[in-house]
Amino acid sequence: MTYTLADLVVPDPYPLYRELRERAPVHRVRDGLWLISRYAHVRALLLDPRATSDPSARPDYRDWAERHLDGVDGPVARWQRSMFVFMDDPEHRRLRQLFQQAFTPASVHALRPRLEAAAAGLVKAAGTSLEVVSEFALPLTTALIGELLGVPEEDRAACVRRAGITGRTLAPVVPPEALEAAAESLAESTGYFLGLVERRRREPRDDLLTALTAVMTPQEVVSSALLLFNAGHETTTALIANAVHVLLGHRGQLDLLRATPSLLAGAVEEVLRFEPSFQFGAKVTRAPIELDGVTIPAGAVVVLLGAAANRDPAEFPDPERFLITRTEGRHLAFGMGTHHCLGAPLARMEAQVALGALLAAWPSFEAGPGEPVRAAPAGALRTLERLPIRRC
Repeated sequence: MTYTLADLVVPDPYPLYRELRERAPVHRVRDGLWLISRYAHVRALLLDPRATSDPSARPDYRDWAERHLDGVDGPVARWQRSMFVFMDDPEHRRLRQLFQQAFTPASVHALRPRLEAAAAGLVKAAGTSLEVVSEFALPLTTALIGELLGVPEEDRAACVRRAGITGRTLAPVVPPEALEAAAESLAESTGYFLGLVERRRREPRDDLLTALTAVMTPQEVVSSALLLFNAGHETTTALIANAVHVLLGHRGQLDLLRATPSLLAGAVEEVLRFEPSFQFGAKVTRAPIELDGVTIPAGAVVVLLGAAANRDPAEFPDPERFLITRTEGRHLAFGMGTHHCLGAPLARMEAQVALGALLAAWPSFEAGPGEPVRAAPAGALRTLERLPIRRC
């Protein structure tokens, strides 16, 4: 077995995940990375303080940034290092706590009525056919993150477009033209959000941008806003589309959910386990770590295959079956430990509301005209570009 990270970025990675779990759960690949695929090992590294989320901790970071990014001092590399998800404590804790107020259970619950109204309105406007990604999931998640952050409605489409361009630089392999486009997009986004920060200083509002402006430097606010637009709409759009797609492929489970709406929360959790939007993440070891009798040296980049861990039979009985009544195990779709996804409660709520609105308005639906189109694999994100459905 010899692989590179790019071998994971394929239309159907699950057979490879299974092979890795069974034959090489702690596996060094050709490009020097380590692939970690079993649940117990992924979980252990997520919680191990000897594994850092800071990519610049790798000994070859300067050379790596020259080969895969725009150099250590390029705008893309600087942007990536500025995101608190790639930091360790205490700086990670400081910035994370500034966001925490927006993602408390009470704050998320307060957003639910507006989200439910928006979801119901989108389904009603669609009539009897709906393209799930562009006509439902994307406008729903964009509106929510835009409202939460305080981005005017007329500016949100441009923010989403720019976020998509910069987000592509998080892929394992980034073409030079993508880096050039991202640098241009970052310049535009930085100018835009610096302008908003200045407006909030003069005219405070009841939004997250105003709250962050009061406690962060302007550059920290810009980095945080860019992170929120990337993580706040793209992964949740993918979650909603993946959920509808998986349910269409498991009609018995869809019928069960339709008959028992109380299973909605469990259905979302099973989608997160079975077909997570975010397939893997990476850490760097600061000290040697032993797993399964294999010693990973200090300075190694370990790729944590959360999507593989989520189908580990040691944690989830019959893991290849999609069961919305499943109670065993705890999936790793949102990570674990200090870097557990801050927006997890919001993403769960958005997916529950979206599926609930669809099932309430359309007692029965099926795949629409045209084929679903899965987005070309480029990085850790697994999603669809197009998913037509129709009421029946």
